Amino acid sequence: MTLDDRVKVPDDIKAQDFLIDQISFFNKQIWYHFTRDDLVGWLPKRNIRKTFRRLAVQPIKQATQSDIDNECAAVKMLLMSANAAITDDALKAAVEKWRQQSDNLIDLSELIISQTHSIRDLSRVNFRQLNKQLLRRRPVVIKVAGLDNLKSSLIVLTGFNRKLYYYNDPWTGRLESISQNHLRKHWKRGNLEAISY
Repeated sequence: MTLDDRVKVPDDIKAQDFLIDQISFFNKQIWYHFTRDDLVGWLPKRNIRKTFRRLAVQPIKQATQSDIDNECAAVKMLLMSANAAITDDALKAAVEKWRQQSDNLIDLSELIISQTHSIRDLSRVNFRQLNKQLLRRRPVVIKVAGLDNLKSSLIVLTGFNRKLYYYNDPWTGRLESISQNHLRKHWKRGNLEAISY
């Protein structure tokens, strides 16, 4: 590619979502490969604002209304984003074992590390650190209370912009959005627990 190959991004799609499917290094810069309708190309990292990120994590609807199915669905989304290969039965057995021993998210470390080779405790961090994890293309499992009128549940943070956070809700099986203030309130009720890998 040469400078003559450069194309200006049309104004009508500048503020919309771009699906980043590849990252590469060239000329001491990071470049993102994207697809947007008929437009395909590379964007330099310096031209992308850090005030927006949304990961392509497929939402999963929990099988039943039980807490364990909520936890299994949330953890499965996290593991799927890391391309982990774990059966539903093995996942459920690991989550049941965790439930018997603890209810702290960080105590899922044995399962998360075995599938992703790392774990990150994001409990009681600030929102800037949550954003940093999402910018690293890693979703975050958060324990909340009072969301969907549930006493306690897990959700998977998948993105943010200047006003909202995006999350996959196992209860609805959909991508949802929430303001930072509302998320803080529900997360606080969930003891500010969060993990990623």
